[in-house]
Amino acid sequence: MATISGRVLRANGLPNKDLFSKDDPYVVVKMFDADGNEAGESRTSVKKGNNVEWDGEEAVFNFGNAHLEGRIEFKVWDKDLGPDDLIGESVVPLSAVPFQETEMTLSLGFSRKLSAAGKKTPNGTITVRLLISNHHNWL
Repeated sequence: MATISGRVLRANGLPNKDLFSKDDPYVVVKMFDADGNEAGESRTSVKKGNNVEWDGEEAVFNFGNAHLEGRIEFKVWDKDLGPDDLIGESVVPLSAVPFQETEMTLSLGFSRKLSAAGKKTPNGTITVRLLISNHHNWL
């Protein structure tokens, strides 16, 4: 077992999901075990804009009992009066995270809508800082 902790640092290049105002992005962080069962959830505060930064405790997450065969999922949402819109998501296998503090910039995938040139447009990126700590049980 291990503990995974980290912080959402920023999101950049987010596409505008709102027609008449700026996006209101927030991030939902979920950890899943090796069987795909949700093992923890955290979320950031809501910011305003397409290039945003989170400071301090508002974007920190800490999940105990992490299985290295599991994964951590980052979903960026746009807060709306009605249902929130998914901007993009990225998944990191826990086995890909080194046992030292690591900063990662992750792609949020591509939009289903095509650009004027007929190409898929990127949903931006999210930058996170991750650390896995191994638990040792000494008898």
